[in-house]
Amino acid sequence: MFAAVLYYRTQYQQAEQARQQFEKEVDAQQGVMKQLSQQIQAVSALDTKHSRELEHDKKLITQLEWDVAANRRRLRVKATCSNVSANTTSSSLDDAALTRFTDTAQRNYFTLRRRIEIAEEQINGLQDYIQQVVLSHQQEVKN
Repeated sequence: MFAAVLYYRTQYQQAEQARQQFEKEVDAQQGVMKQLSQQIQAVSALDTKHSRELEHDKKLITQLEWDVAANRRRLRVKATCSNVSANTTSSSLDDAALTRFTDTAQRNYFTLRRRIEIAEEQINGLQDYIQQVVLSHQQEVKN
């Protein structure tokens, strides 16, 4: 009888240890899932923020393009020519008009502006992701 009690007691202790180990694993998995959920929410918030900013910037560029096409605004470029000596005098022209971009150059300008805005928002989004998700995760791991 004593041997049966010892056998069942040993079985109970082993089962209890297995249950405790399983609970630890479940708690660890729940912690990981909670952390992943927080990271997903942070990434989603960052994506929403930067997507809105990018759409706003694109609308501003499109409005500027329409304004230039309708002659409500003008594109100006500040340029200097380093090869011209300071002693030369400029000649005047009777039919001189303001210089303008060609249509192709104008389209290329707005295309470049859009691409710069996209690249800038991508960089800002990656920097925010690193600061708010990656570095905060590393600090949580250390603690």
